[in-house]
Order: sequence, then C-alpha cells, then structure tokens
Amino acid sequence: MSNLVYKLNRRLLVFWRIRDFFSRLRSLKTTREQAIQLAMNWLIQAQDVRPGGGYSAGFDLRSGWLDDFPETTGYIIPTFYDYFHLTADSTFKERAIRALDWLLEVQNEDGSISGFVEGAQRPIVYDTGQVLFGLVRGYQETGEQKYLNAATKAGDWLCDIMDSDGKWSKHTYCNLVHTYNTRVAWSLLELYQINPDEKYRNAAEKNIEWAIGQQNETGWYAQNIFEPGGVVYTHATSYATRGILECGLALQNDRFIKQAQLAADAMLEKFSNGKLPGVLNLNWVPATNAVCLTGQAQAVIIWLKLFEYTNDRKYWRASKEALDFLVRTQERSFVFKAIHGAIKGSDPITGPYLTYSYPNWAPKFFVDALLLEQGILQKEQSEGERDDG
Repeated sequence: MSNLVYKLNRRLLVFWRIRDFFSRLRSLKTTREQAIQLAMNWLIQAQDVRPGGGYSAGFDLRSGWLDDFPETTGYIIPTFYDYFHLTADSTFKERAIRALDWLLEVQNEDGSISGFVEGAQRPIVYDTGQVLFGLVRGYQETGEQKYLNAATKAGDWLCDIMDSDGKWSKHTYCNLVHTYNTRVAWSLLELYQINPDEKYRNAAEKNIEWAIGQQNETGWYAQNIFEPGGVVYTHATSYATRGILECGLALQNDRFIKQAQLAADAMLEKFSNGKLPGVLNLNWVPATNAVCLTGQAQAVIIWLKLFEYTNDRKYWRASKEALDFLVRTQERSFVFKAIHGAIKGSDPITGPYLTYSYPNWAPKFFVDALLLEQGILQKEQSEGERDDG
C-alpha cells in the first residue's frame, strides 16, 4: 500500500510541476487591487480551516492545510487591520480580533510564544517577537488592557533572556543565533510606543548594534541562516535588513539606516528581469535561479521605504518591476480553491524554499508591499494636485 501511495504522490507532483510551468507562461491582466483582494481572501481561507482563530501556516500540495502558526498569525494581524482601514469592511477587523484572542490562549505564562515547527515547540525568541507586533496593534486599535498586558509580558521575557552583548542565544530556532532577530528588536520598539519603558528601547538598540557587527564590508550578514548548514534565503536577509531599517527610522539613527541600505543595495544589484535570486550566499553570490517569493516581496517593502527616505527612484523602479512579477505568479484556480489567490514558496514551485508549498507569510508580505506602493502613489498624486493648485 505504501508503495502505491508513493507512486500516486509522485504522479501528482509531476502534474503540479507541469501545471506550474504552463501557469508561468500565462499573461493575465490582474490589477493591483484585484491581487490584494485575492490574497486577503486566501488568508481568510487559511483562518477558516483552523478551529481556534489562528491562521494555518499554509497549504502543502503533498499534505494539505497545515496547523495554525502563532508567529505568523501575530504579524498577519496588522495587515488585516490595514486592510480594514482601507476598505471599511469590518470583517477584517473582526478576524484580527479572533486571531488576537487565540494568541492570548496560546501565550505561555512567562509571556513567551512557542514555535510551530517540529523540534521548536518550545518558547522561541523570534516567534514571541512576531506575536508582539499583533498584540501591540491590537491594543492600539481596541484600547483593551488584555492586549497591553500580554504585549508587556512578551516584551519583558525577551528583555530578560537577551545576552549582554545584544544577541539572543537562548530559546532560538535550532539553537542557533540568528541575525534576523532584528525584527524582534523592532517589535520591542513598537512595544515602547505603547509602554514607554526605556528597557525596551535599550534592548532594541543593543540588538541592532550587535546585528550591524555581523555585516561585512559588502553588507552581507553572518549568522543569518534558519537551520544548521542551511543556505541564506532572501527571506532571512530581508528579515534582518527590515529590522535594522525600521529601527533606524524609528530612532532617527542614520547609521542604522545606512547599514540597512548597504544590504538593500546589494540585493538590488542582484535583481534582474523582475527577479531576485532566492538564495544569496556569502558576499551576495546567487546559489539558485529560483525566486523566494516571500523574500522578494519583503525586499520590495525595503526598497519602497528607502525610496520614501531618499527619493532615489532606482528603488521605485525596482519595486514596480518586482511587484509586476509577483502579481503574475499569484495563483488563480477555480478548480483548486485551496490555492486560489495564494503565493508559492518558490518560483518555480520546485525551487528550494518551501517546495510545493504556499506559506501564509508570502501573501502577508505581498499585500503589505502592494499597500505600501498604493500609499506612495496616492501621496504623490495628492502632492502633485497641491503643486498644481
């Protein structure tokens, strides 16, 4: 029986490879607004397939829908609030609250959040930091004390276990030190906005100083892999860069911003024909022709924020081209509803990052990038109208 199942699975994967090849040749005219709506509807589906209010980690073509994932549920919440404010559709606000209340249920007594992946089902620094984004936004939107209390517990736990030099070496995924924990530093600065305890700001600054120390002269980050012996996905690189950039912007620290810009420019140099290679190893050497779609969406956000900061249109041009490519790769299927509106782990689907999978964090960053682009266009249009007046 097991041999029969194996043969059936192999034939199914051949089907998905063929489908993916031909879908990449299509020329569909999808507007940015339609792409956002498709992605948000898929995220709704990812929440509805789970009983508690969290978002499924994604859909795997070999095993189906995955369990709910606290880490990404945490940072999906702000996206749902952003879309609620854009559309005035209260459904998205209500879904964010459902996710928030589920996070309160799964939060540990010490304030930490446990990981999702097998072998990391224990308190994890990164997961806790990403949930912190959701808790902070929940308090800002609702004013409910329970979210502030939960956020404070999470922040206190993160500060308590930080190493003296600013890194986190305990309670980490695969027991590795991760430079991309700069996003945890950023979450502490978000907490500082609603609970102005200086320890949160100090911890964030200390981590960014440590992370900058992991960059070489090209801007490439050491200690920035997910797993032992792993490659450096643009997903992780963009995580690290975004954390440094956001902290630099929040603290008005030009040195932090310049270090983030160094990495962002290095990625920009490797960007060609709408694609950013999904793996950039030591000194930005590409190790695959496949695109990590999540990493590319995150890079777009970084480039757009640098465009806002510098007004250098090279960032705008690259962002537009990268988003055009991402929109073309978005799944459309009225037959396979579980992937309609989803974003693959890799393009092609056989690429090294989450092969044959559709993670929930891909459409999250995809939507964030599109909303940021939309906001910049609206701002430029408004400023142009004022100038004309």
